[in-house]
This record gives sequence, C-alpha cells and structure tokens, in this order.
Amino acid sequence: MKALVGSLGFFSTIPVGRDANSFEALRRNLWIVPITGAIIGTIIAIPTFFLKTLWNEALFLAILIYLAVEGINHIDGLSDFGDAIFAPKDRRFQALKDTKTGVGGTVLVCIYIFTLMQAFMNLESVIAIVNSQIMAKFSMLLLLTTTKQLWDGLASRMMEFASTKDLILGSVVVTILIGVCSLMYPDVIVINLILLILVLAYRSFVIRVFGGVNGDLVGALNCIIFAAGLFLATQKW
Repeated sequence: MKALVGSLGFFSTIPVGRDANSFEALRRNLWIVPITGAIIGTIIAIPTFFLKTLWNEALFLAILIYLAVEGINHIDGLSDFGDAIFAPKDRRFQALKDTKTGVGGTVLVCIYIFTLMQAFMNLESVIAIVNSQIMAKFSMLLLLTTTKQLWDGLASRMMEFASTKDLILGSVVVTILIGVCSLMYPDVIVINLILLILVLAYRSFVIRVFGGVNGDLVGALNCIIFAAGLFLATQKW
C-alpha cells in the first residue's frame, strides 16, 4: 500500500505519498506502477463519461481534467524529447538537459494536445482512457527495468532497484487489468498489441540514439503511448 501511495504521489498531482518513505517503497516495488495507471485513468474517465453523456460539446474539458490529474511532468519530458530528436547529433544530450523549450519540443507538444483533443471528442468508450493509462504506465515500467540510465537523476534513482521481477509482476498485473477492460471494451486487445509494438520500437530507438534513458525519455513514452492508445480507440476495428 505504501508503494501504491508513493506511485500516485510521484506520477500524478494527487496529494498523497510525497514523503521519503513512500518514494522508497515505490523504488523497491516498481511493478505497482500499472495499477497507478488504472487509478489515474479511472479518475479521468469518470468525469469524461458524464461530459460525453450530458454535454458532448464540452468534451475538450477532458484534456484539462487529464492535465489536472497527471500534471505536466511527462509533457515536459515529451518537449525535451522533441528538442533532442530534432537537434543536431552532437547536441542531442544538451537538448535533453536544456531547461528551455525549442521548436522541436513545441511542435511535438502541440501535436500531442491536438491528438488528445480529437481523441477525447471521438471516443466511443471511456474504458479506452483507463486502458491507455495502464499501457502508458506499463511502458514506463518496461523502460525502467530493461534499459540503463544516462546519468544521475530521478530515473536513475527509480532504476536502482528495478529488476526483471518487477517487469514480470507488472506484466501479470497488466494482463489482469486488460482482461477486465476487455470485458467492457474488447477492442483493447488489438489496440494493446499495437501499443506494445510501439513501446518496443521506441525502446530500440532511444537505445540506438541515446544509449539509455533519463526521466525525460521515460516521461515522453508515457505521453506517446497514452495519446496513441486514445487515437487507436477512435478507429474502427
């Protein structure tokens, strides 16, 4: 329970688990991160469901709800990732560390917000929000447990105790959660297979280009998978 509270405090704006003991519990139990995704996704999905039912024209407000719940830390990582991939090869690491936002990051964040807006407006089932958050957090777990850190920082602290056991337990948790989601929204099976391929492709890319990960690269993947999951949920299967 301490690890879950710490995970909620670390990966969202929910005012819990901000103490050192909760963070330490999270570091030693990273497998719990997908459960955090399910909770965050549910918190976002409930008001989105009522907006869709009562006032569909105001569904753009779901983005504000999302930002209010998850915060902007991951979006900041997406921005830095955008700056890094558009930067010259010899300046990519500098772009990751730079606190200023460049054109590449701005473009990527704009695409992200636009994708979310279109997806929220066209979702057939809010279960897709829960599922996308589960997969987004699982993608972070996969990176943290199967790659190496680029330098000392939050990611390296999280990865200190990361192990194959965390990935295995996390995979079991995700399988159960997705099984529940599929009972209400069967399309998540196909969607998640595509998302998993995207996660592995991203992992291969960052290892080839950067040699490892930092907090920005992990956070960027969270955004990419969340947006991709919602986008895929608007397609006809």
